[in-house]
Amino acid sequence: MKKNIVAILVALVALTGSVNAQQKIGHINSLDVLEAMPEFKAMNADVTKQKESYTKVLEGMYGDYDKKQKELQGLSQTPGTPDAILETKIQELQQLQERIQVFENKVNEDLQKLQVDKMKPINDKYLAAVKEVAKANGYSYVIDIVSGAVAYYPEDNSDVTDLVMKKLGITRVVKTTTPVAPK
Repeated sequence: MKKNIVAILVALVALTGSVNAQQKIGHINSLDVLEAMPEFKAMNADVTKQKESYTKVLEGMYGDYDKKQKELQGLSQTPGTPDAILETKIQELQQLQERIQVFENKVNEDLQKLQVDKMKPINDKYLAAVKEVAKANGYSYVIDIVSGAVAYYPEDNSDVTDLVMKKLGITRVVKTTTPVAPK
């Protein structure tokens, strides 16, 4: 009788251990989810609208550049055009080219910032939904098949970073933010 009870207890402990060891892992296609979100569609529309307004300005600048370039070509092919005029026109063309490059860089920065700023609340909403669904359905991990990143993981003691660092004989570097003195 005691042997049967011990065998049953051992079986229960083994069964409990194997049940706890199993983790439910899911996957998600973040691109499909994000593209279906109305907020994402609105963000893309806003970015596209801003991009179109910049494109109109750039097209005007390119038109001016082409006009000045043709003018310079005409002057350079005209016999007797003073060098001072040619040099002035070359400088004007170079300055316009530099302004176009600066503007293009600014446009790219502005569009990127606009997209990042508008994407943050969308991404936060998406990740909150993933977390809620994962917890409600017992998933330990949810992996994004688009980026390969983990979209959800448990916030418990499953982080083995410190254990691996200890095994390697290294310690975690504490990151501190040092204030930068104004220039």
